[in-house]
Amino acid sequence: MRTLLLVTGLCAGMAACASVPREQAKQLARSGAEVSDLAAKEVRDLSGRLDRQEEMMVFTATWETCAAQAANTPCDPVEQSGANAAEVDKLIRAINLRASALTALADAYRALEQEAAYDAEGATEAVVGRLTTSVNAYANLIQPGSGTLITAPVGAAVAQGAGLLAADRQRGRLRDGSARIRAAVALLRQSLGGEVRLFNALSGAFAQQEGAAIEALYDAGLIARAPLLAPMATDLGVALTPGAEQILAGDTRARGAALAFVRGQANDRVRLQAARYDAILRTLAKLEAAHTDFETLGGADIADLNRAITDITALIPAPKEDAQ
Repeated sequence: MRTLLLVTGLCAGMAACASVPREQAKQLARSGAEVSDLAAKEVRDLSGRLDRQEEMMVFTATWETCAAQAANTPCDPVEQSGANAAEVDKLIRAINLRASALTALADAYRALEQEAAYDAEGATEAVVGRLTTSVNAYANLIQPGSGTLITAPVGAAVAQGAGLLAADRQRGRLRDGSARIRAAVALLRQSLGGEVRLFNALSGAFAQQEGAAIEALYDAGLIARAPLLAPMATDLGVALTPGAEQILAGDTRARGAALAFVRGQANDRVRLQAARYDAILRTLAKLEAAHTDFETLGGADIADLNRAITDITALIPAPKEDAQ
């Protein structure tokens, strides 16, 4: 009788004991893994571009210093300013930690799907622990002391499982695993907001340095000028003339217009990154809400989440094929 009351009480607390929401859990897990993988792809692209930004900053600073000196005067490389270098380094470290957190998040979702599909008790235990550690590390870099997720055994909420039916125990594990992943998603989203603020503080300098580096190479005659305008010509459906290179090298009006176009492209890349950040933040919020619905209702609005995934996909560049 006591066991029956325990099961009945737990069912009431969990909304229903009619069935285990396996399909709903699998759908949530698949969508969550897709979000994680897409966001990780965006991280790889951003990390590569920031590495190049550091190189351009050093090049431009050195070029401007050396250009101000007399010709053929020895000129040593110029490092970035201490404050700027520290902020760029923090952003790069944050991005790398976010990559680790997203990898752990994808693993946690795949473990949740395995738990739902095969009743694989304990499948989420180790991976959710790694997720907690990874997200805490990312959060603590962005805002020291904010990484407060606790590593607790999955299924702790149904530890009295000896008196429960197998289906009830699985239902409890799925919801408990979902709750812990949801907490990680919430902290990841909060910390990403801090990363966005850091990027925004540096983005103007990134665009400026990119334009300055191309201008230095342009004026020194170290690069072909005509290819800089090739994207615009392609968009307009026209072709550059054979003499475009010579005109761009000697006509100050053409030079000014070409460099203005290049700087506009740099600003466009900054705006694109801002749009990516915004799309990922919105999708993480929808993912968090889907977890809440699953835990309280036994289902989630995956369609709304999948629409957000489509938005991210449109903003993430396709991987470049290796050169043959």
